[in-house]
Amino acid sequence: MEKAVVKTQKRQLTGKKVRFLRREGIVPANVYGHGIKSVSLKCQEKELEAIIKGGTSRIVLLDVEGDKKKRSVVIKKISYHPITQKIIHVDFYQVRMSQKMTAEIPLVLTGHAPALDYKENFLDHQLNEVTVECLPEKLPAHIEVDIHSLKEVGDAINAADVPMPEGVALVTPGEHMVVRIARAAKVELEAGEEEAVAELAKPVEAEDEAGVESNPEE
Repeated sequence: MEKAVVKTQKRQLTGKKVRFLRREGIVPANVYGHGIKSVSLKCQEKELEAIIKGGTSRIVLLDVEGDKKKRSVVIKKISYHPITQKIIHVDFYQVRMSQKMTAEIPLVLTGHAPALDYKENFLDHQLNEVTVECLPEKLPAHIEVDIHSLKEVGDAINAADVPMPEGVALVTPGEHMVVRIARAAKVELEAGEEEAVAELAKPVEAEDEAGVESNPEE
């Protein structure tokens, strides 16, 4: 699969001055890694958004203007504006292709759980991603979890039950639950409570005019 490429330039502006870059649709960034010097960068916001949309748990090539070779990196951290949700900063981590790394990989549920054919059952999704270890080249964009084996209430899939791609090792503890079938709780009322609820539910009837005494002073 062809790797996505992010074109960047080295950045001189730092601190509060980077707000001028953001106004022009440019996102400040940094690249760092084991044994390399951190470099301040800047990249186009729209180009970066397209890369992120394709998934952050994958290797991308960082094309830094002036460098002879592209850098193999992963997106380590994305900072968003709390109101506009625009990207305000990105950290890239440069990897060594011959050295294993750990990463958070999103889980994608596939298939149909027969237990969900009953309306009182629901899918309790508890784990959205797992931590794995592998060579950068083996890093998956996502890992699929087939839920067709969930047939009854209480059936569950743990992290250890999820098949890992070749060359990928699970780091998340295997006993962590990914998903299970649960049943919606029913609220049971005592006999007296049921009567009270029924009484409150009755419509309010208008008083019989004949039974209402008139006030002689009126």
